[in-house]
Amino acid sequence: MTIAILGEAIIDFIPNTAGTYRACLGGSPYNVTLGLARQGESVSYLSPFSDDSLGERLHASLREAGAQTPLARRSRYPTSIALIATDANGEPTYRLYRDGIADDDISFAEIKAHLPSDLTLLHTGSLALTPNQLPKVRELLQLMNDRSIPVSLDLNIRLCATLDTTAYLHGVRALLPFADIVKASNTDLVPLQLAADAEQAAQVALQEMGSGMLILTQGKKETVLLAAGCSIKQATAHVAKVQDTVGAGDSFYAAFLAYLSRNQLCRLAVIRDPIGAAGPATVQAALAFANAAAAINVSRVGCSPATREEVEQFMARQTGA
Repeated sequence: MTIAILGEAIIDFIPNTAGTYRACLGGSPYNVTLGLARQGESVSYLSPFSDDSLGERLHASLREAGAQTPLARRSRYPTSIALIATDANGEPTYRLYRDGIADDDISFAEIKAHLPSDLTLLHTGSLALTPNQLPKVRELLQLMNDRSIPVSLDLNIRLCATLDTTAYLHGVRALLPFADIVKASNTDLVPLQLAADAEQAAQVALQEMGSGMLILTQGKKETVLLAAGCSIKQATAHVAKVQDTVGAGDSFYAAFLAYLSRNQLCRLAVIRDPIGAAGPATVQAALAFANAAAAINVSRVGCSPATREEVEQFMARQTGA
């Protein structure tokens, strides 16, 4: 059973102390694909790669990890890039170069034609939710709803991705009713102005979804899973030395989805009532596993999702088992 993913593949240029940049493979949906593959899950990345050398690096890394890339053609458009800096709070900031780039070079008809025959969940989000991509993404999510295939969205708001931020934020909110699982960070929710408090804002977003679950990540603060009438909180894992936080949320989410998948929880009946269908202990375990994966990632430079074995060994060391 396969998870399909649509969205950007980017080269992140991350600065070092010498003032030069290290080129790292990235893009939120791409990172989630890589993370799922490293977790041993069947995953299919639907977006096209450029025929440039950077596109080849991105493609080769996914294939090496075991991900499927069913679209055989390469785009003649270039690979997108991002320049990353660190703000006063130590959080990454992004300057994106996204005009006329490869991962946008695909139609709804081409996406539909390359969906896996054993599709169990469709994941998208991040820059795929910007205004120029919205029509085909909305059509794809409607198709998933019609076929009763669960939809996962990672909001991953990047206001710098478009000049029309009002249309962007409106479009993101318009997709919430199509989604069954939404991941959002506390900083993602701020520009949506749903409420002053992050958990209250998450509750509003969950109400706009109509059903399902929303996972709220808050950096070093506890992670919260919200579903109808209930919430579960899980403390983040301790990290001895943080290298950077690039891709931490993507590594978290890949591990969370992987946990659901291998425990046969990627079903609408479970996703729409996770506490009642799976039980609080299972949900807590999924969050703990995902938080451990995020902790491993921030101990590395750039986004480098952990394998299932690495996460399990990390958790065993944390508990002294």
